[in-house]
Amino acid sequence: MFKSLLFLSVVLLPSAALAQSEPYKVFDTRPVITQGPYLVATGSTTATVVWITDAPSHSKVRYAKGADVPASGLASVAEPQQDGLVPVGLRHVVHITGLDPGATYSYQAVSTRVVKLKAYWPDKGLSTEAPVARFTTLDPRKPAASFSVVTDTHEDLARIRALNKIIDWTTTEFLVHTGDAFHWLDSEDQLFRNWLEPTLAALGPSRPLMYARGNHELRGPFARELFGYVPTVEGRYYYARDAGPVHLIVLDTGEDKPDDTNVYALLNKTTSYRAGELEWLRGHFKSEPRVRTAPFRVIAMHQPRWGWLADGPQAWMDAADAAGVELVIAGHTHKFSYEPPGPGVPHKYHLLVIGQDQVARVDATAKMLKIVVTGIDGKVVQAIEIPARAR
Repeated sequence: MFKSLLFLSVVLLPSAALAQSEPYKVFDTRPVITQGPYLVATGSTTATVVWITDAPSHSKVRYAKGADVPASGLASVAEPQQDGLVPVGLRHVVHITGLDPGATYSYQAVSTRVVKLKAYWPDKGLSTEAPVARFTTLDPRKPAASFSVVTDTHEDLARIRALNKIIDWTTTEFLVHTGDAFHWLDSEDQLFRNWLEPTLAALGPSRPLMYARGNHELRGPFARELFGYVPTVEGRYYYARDAGPVHLIVLDTGEDKPDDTNVYALLNKTTSYRAGELEWLRGHFKSEPRVRTAPFRVIAMHQPRWGWLADGPQAWMDAADAAGVELVIAGHTHKFSYEPPGPGVPHKYHLLVIGQDQVARVDATAKMLKIVVTGIDGKVVQAIEIPARAR
């Protein structure tokens, strides 16, 4: 009897596992990183890294402060957990927190193959490491900031590439996309092929994407998966970031038709969702010190009239006006328009709507907010200067 039990233990723990001092098998197989890594909604003290592998894996990010730290010097590790479990899958999201504002970090995405996720002794594989890249956190103390804004690219690859060509990437700190990257969402393949791949070709692994969801992104069988590819550390589509003199608020204007419109077959519940977003916005305006102290408050969103709302947009405009918002940048209409505050205008902020074949370049100092809108033909459509208000 004793000999049988001993023999069984040898079968359960093969010599390869014993040699590794590990109670699980490790096979000679590695995942391949097929997309990314890329950055989403980097903040002053946080960075979010996303990438895709071709096989189920668990992942982490190694990082260290400094612009040119080699892989061997990446001593800090950010590894996600969800409800006490390390995520295993093809899409990998790692939020790095506790960073210093305005600091440059070297980082490396690492994925380890999970061959079979058994209850005990899962079968593992080897690790794949992306090349070491770098990112710089946003800094509210910086005297100046520059970023670019595009919108309504609607799966047009030629348009995306043309817009990328007229952006000065050497001085653009991040890219804001104000939604309607798609007609509707069908699959991950479409998401990357018709938007993220050409966009990330310009952004690379070091420059973040700030994304404001458009109404078309609420449509299609893959719409419910979108957030996993453009995640934020807050866990929602609306958030705020500080870039030098700018307090940037990214909002989600939802759908452009009521929830009970037949075309949605009663599968939309944006009314309660938007009510929660408005409550957050009002609370943010009251509690966030940068709303009062930043030289400029800028809102980026998709629909210039704040989306479909049962009671209309007045409550949102009132909140923005009370907070002293200087500029709202939007898209949705596919054509340029500019509405400065003044007699007969129902809001106190400048409302800039950019066309789908245009880029808005935003440059901010403590005294002036400058916006230049340029078409893909290279011609300037409009130049705007907004001086800082006396506060």
